[in-house]
Amino acid sequence: MTSLTVNQHGLVPPGLCPNCHLHSGFAVPEHGFNSYIWPHPQLENPSVEHQIKFGMHTWLRQIPAICHHCHKTTVLHQLIRFHEDGKTGEVLRVMQVWPERQSRELHVSAPNAMRELFAEGARAEAAEAYRAAGAMYRAAVEELCKNLGAEGNGLFNKINDLANRGVTREIVDDLHEARLLGNWSLHDGLEFSAEEVADVANLIVEAVHILYVQSEERRAMREARKARRDAFTAGNP
Repeated sequence: MTSLTVNQHGLVPPGLCPNCHLHSGFAVPEHGFNSYIWPHPQLENPSVEHQIKFGMHTWLRQIPAICHHCHKTTVLHQLIRFHEDGKTGEVLRVMQVWPERQSRELHVSAPNAMRELFAEGARAEAAEAYRAAGAMYRAAVEELCKNLGAEGNGLFNKINDLANRGVTREIVDDLHEARLLGNWSLHDGLEFSAEEVADVANLIVEAVHILYVQSEERRAMREARKARRDAFTAGNP
């Protein structure tokens, strides 16, 4: 899964490169910026203004974005509906067509039940079913609270109780963001943008990294230090 987007002008702002998975800037080749691939670009006089005269208001623009870090290309398609003037319009949808989008996954150190719920939310997000994704990401947070032994009546109080169990206030606030996204998706039927859902998913990933991944890494380093000390002691009685 990538956070790479295209703004209303067809420019690619900094984002997470789906090739090297690093936050990077992107260059758009001059020849690729206004590369419209549908309606067919080889039609006689294939300007937007000309096509709109024949009722073709919706165009597909292909945008190759080259990562400044790894220099690999990501191909995005921008679906645009032009107004009658053939010069202004609105972006209906942005699709990443290369490389193929991959669903998010939590690190293996996270609880299995939480990973399964999160993965289901990620599949919904990849399918652009954003309300379903919000509901499943909320369920993943609830499973996290259960795993950490949080107590309280309702998810609101359980998340707050995490502060009594060594979880930082920043992470607590982030988990409330996921709770609200899920609540509004489930109970109010609100629709969220791809960016809003991706932001909440990233907050959960970051929380797992701090609460589980870093903890596991510290445990592994402690065990490695102990093993070295034990080996040294055994060899030097």
